[in-house]
Amino acid sequence: MQTPKIINIFFCFFLLGFFLISCESTIVENRYIPDTQGIKGSVELIRFEQAFFKLDTATIGLELKHLENKYPEFTGGYLSSVLGVQDSISGRKQILGYLNYADARYTYDTIQKVFETMPLIQEQLNQLATYYEYYFPNNPVLNKAFTYLSEYHGDRLALIDEGFVGLPLDMALGQGYPPYTFLKIPVYDQRTCTKEHLVPKAADAMAQNLVSGITKPKGNHLIDLMLYNGKVMYLTDLLLPMVEDSLLFGFSSLQMQYCKAGEYKLYEHIVGEELMYSSETKKINKYISKGPFKPQFDLPGNSGSWLGYRMICSYERQLKNKLKSAKPNLSTRELDQEVLQLILKETEPQKFLTNYKPPKG
Repeated sequence: MQTPKIINIFFCFFLLGFFLISCESTIVENRYIPDTQGIKGSVELIRFEQAFFKLDTATIGLELKHLENKYPEFTGGYLSSVLGVQDSISGRKQILGYLNYADARYTYDTIQKVFETMPLIQEQLNQLATYYEYYFPNNPVLNKAFTYLSEYHGDRLALIDEGFVGLPLDMALGQGYPPYTFLKIPVYDQRTCTKEHLVPKAADAMAQNLVSGITKPKGNHLIDLMLYNGKVMYLTDLLLPMVEDSLLFGFSSLQMQYCKAGEYKLYEHIVGEELMYSSETKKINKYISKGPFKPQFDLPGNSGSWLGYRMICSYERQLKNKLKSAKPNLSTRELDQEVLQLILKETEPQKFLTNYKPPKG
């Protein structure tokens, strides 16, 4: 089978050098870290899985009531979304069965060994809360994070209106963890099932909630979906600007290098193959969804979403310069907030495409 033209071009391009950036690019390569002086986010890290699995089954009714009173914002959602019970009274038998379930106990015991302490996660949560407050000062502060077992569903409970995120520790036990293989979780998904991805995934969940509450794709063309997903990536990046971008976006370091090296060629390919305004799912899906990666044969899955993020970064630079001139009295923080809101609310693709110049290697 003949290797597709774009793959040959892209692979050769990558081998020529993946760190060459053109001075013609409209994108600032250094990540922006705002001055957050006076904002000190503090997140209480609550080991909900410990509280839950230490419940006394002999007095389960009273124990569950106490748990609900102690963590009212999280307990009900956990019971319904993870265990599938409507409340602690009607689902008491099911809850007892789960607490005595050998596989659940095995997972819980494994988690206690792997996550005996969580200093880095605590530090990143505090950073997340700080930057969230910087950009969204009128929203409830992020002040709690609940660790829990998701039964390998990977659900990330992030209720920003109530000021908490959920951290599913059973989805952070490392690639090759036996239950992942047994459940046939794809290797490209297992790769992000690590400690290092926990807080970035929480930031992504927050970004998804925030973006969906402000905007939606203009249509179902590739460019619409690239920009929408790119907005989620862009906001995730703002919320954790000191975390490696490959962790934020779910790429491996190699995949990230391929994306950066091939940005220009990827853009050329999408335009040349008339995919930008295509809505044919079979043709565009690999550009906006995760998938396996074989460098000699294909581009990283979801690379189109990342390209949308890059278009947004280009637009951000232009927008910020215009606003500085038009509103010189804005503080830096006010400027950053207004730029973010304008970007999230803008749905016209041409606004992002008009002055976008991908870097040439």
